Amino acid sequence: MIDLIESNEYISLIFRCVLFYIVIIVALRIMGKREVGELSVLDIVIYFVMSEVFAMSIASDEPMNKALLAIIVLVILQFCISFACLKSKKIRDFFEGKPVLIIENGVLDQKMMKKQRYTIDDLLYQLRDKGAGNVEDVKFALLENSGVLSVLLKNDCLMKHPFPLISDGIVQYSELKNINRNIQWLVKELGKINVINVKDVFICIYQQNGLFVIMKDKTDINKMQ
Repeated sequence: MIDLIESNEYISLIFRCVLFYIVIIVALRIMGKREVGELSVLDIVIYFVMSEVFAMSIASDEPMNKALLAIIVLVILQFCISFACLKSKKIRDFFEGKPVLIIENGVLDQKMMKKQRYTIDDLLYQLRDKGAGNVEDVKFALLENSGVLSVLLKNDCLMKHPFPLISDGIVQYSELKNINRNIQWLVKELGKINVINVKDVFICIYQQNGLFVIMKDKTDINKMQ
């Protein structure tokens, strides 16, 4: 009798492991594809909570529907926040953070390094890893939300500013201020390439030879009108 009970417990444990393995795989597929090094703080929190729910569900005799409900709620929460981040840069910056500029035109921002608690050893390692032999060779080095350093060398970089001036139809006034320009200048420059409405611009980058612009998909523009 005891052997039968233990056998049933093992079968139940195996069933729970297989079930929640499949559920979590499906949940992660629904939440979208990202490399491990590109996970945001929000992603990491969601994954940790899901792993705790999984651990608790297989270690207790509580009904599985509670754990399944918790995972479903987490997936819905992640989906809603991701959708909000897609639509709003302010929400995206709040949940995912914003890349910070560590090197600009060969000049190292030591205050920003201290603020981000980013050591000189980390910097030199990632510069070497990106093929940059010297700080002076770097046009822009940005510390991404994932902790990875993105390096643009002077010889290869066409950008005059690493952040977009327009993102999904919204003018980034802080970036205009950083390059000592204003909205009037931006509208004038857009007019030179026959762009009339700022809201029709998906992304606008300030480059050496002027503005690089990608327009929104026409179906998206029609939905807005």
